[in-house]
Amino acid sequence: MRRNLIYLMGGLALLLSACTDIIKKKTNWAVTLDKEDKKPYGSYLAYESLKYFFPQTKISDLSRGFRYSSIDEKMIYDQEGKALLVAVGLDFYLTQTELGQLIAFVEEGNELVVFSRVLDEKLENLLLCTIKDNGYEEAALTRTNDGKTNIAALSLSDTSRHFGYQGKSLLASYRFARVEADTTEAEAEDTTEYQEGPANLGVTLTDTLGYVKGEPNFIRYKIGDGHLTLHSAPLAMSNYFLLQENNRKYLEGIWQTLPDGITRIYWNDYFKRSTEASDIGVLLKYPATRWAFILALFALIVYLIFEGKRKQKIIPVVTPLENSSVSFVETVGRLYYNKADHSNIAEKMVQHFLEWVRTHYFINTNRLGDNFKAQLQLKSGLSESVIISLMEMIREVHIERKAIDETELYHLHNTIQQFYKNNK
Repeated sequence: MRRNLIYLMGGLALLLSACTDIIKKKTNWAVTLDKEDKKPYGSYLAYESLKYFFPQTKISDLSRGFRYSSIDEKMIYDQEGKALLVAVGLDFYLTQTELGQLIAFVEEGNELVVFSRVLDEKLENLLLCTIKDNGYEEAALTRTNDGKTNIAALSLSDTSRHFGYQGKSLLASYRFARVEADTTEAEAEDTTEYQEGPANLGVTLTDTLGYVKGEPNFIRYKIGDGHLTLHSAPLAMSNYFLLQENNRKYLEGIWQTLPDGITRIYWNDYFKRSTEASDIGVLLKYPATRWAFILALFALIVYLIFEGKRKQKIIPVVTPLENSSVSFVETVGRLYYNKADHSNIAEKMVQHFLEWVRTHYFINTNRLGDNFKAQLQLKSGLSESVIISLMEMIREVHIERKAIDETELYHLHNTIQQFYKNNK
């Protein structure tokens, strides 16, 4: 019985381990469109395809939080050729400043390609278009919404070839605002908001490059010397779509519509863009992060209050004892100097120097001959000329007892002080 129980428990453990592995390996069908995500709805394959379709082009990654207001002159005016900015995500919202920078980027001859199911209203007003049949890209597949409507739904300008998959929605398409030629003056005023932008910026719809079930979903506008290209099915850039049979030809067709001369590509998988900048206001907008921030701030204040107190009494400053011997020497020296007894001062300076040599270099100073000079030069490391000059002054003062004037005293003092400094 015990042996059977052990076998039973071992079998259950293996079964539980197998079930755990299956659960862990369960496919994640969440939409991320992240260039580093190899899950079904990441954009790893689309991003990696750039190096094959544009082999001589430099590719740079822009972070998800990159604000298009940060587009600088280096990005706009690429000295080597044209630049391509690829933006892949779901909701493409812009501030007025960002829209202006993107327009400036395109006007200088660069290319902007945006994959998105939602366009910012400012951009829609500029381009006179909206997106319909969108908003279902993140909806889970069910028995009623089984994704079969997306099979063979897409086509490029060559409508004889179709692409698609049984997956999440690809059906968003563009609808264009129409202004009749015989519009009355009052009606023209109502459409000024739509007409003013394109008229000033020279925005022109140049081509419809692709369709979804016969409706345009891949369009291109000419702005200045460059182009703005829009695609309303961002999931066409997903790994799951591109792994289906022949769908890589669809991606190849998209890249082939771009003009030649592109030398730099900027990739931005923004996922869902917001007009809000990434500042502290975003944190305070949500209750959870707001309270977390308040608690962290409160904890910091409490820490500063209690840890700011001293943990011991103030240590009193102890005034060091004054070296009275030094003061005495200085006083005596000033006394001799005021009496103009320069020879006496010089003699004492020489005696102090010889005492210093005896205590520091352990050299006999009774005889100041050539042997003394050689030992002093060896231990001090000074040049022979400096030692000879110093010894001549010492011989005149200490041996010959020669009377010296103020200038000679000053020279002797400086020479001895320089000797001390070089031997610290």
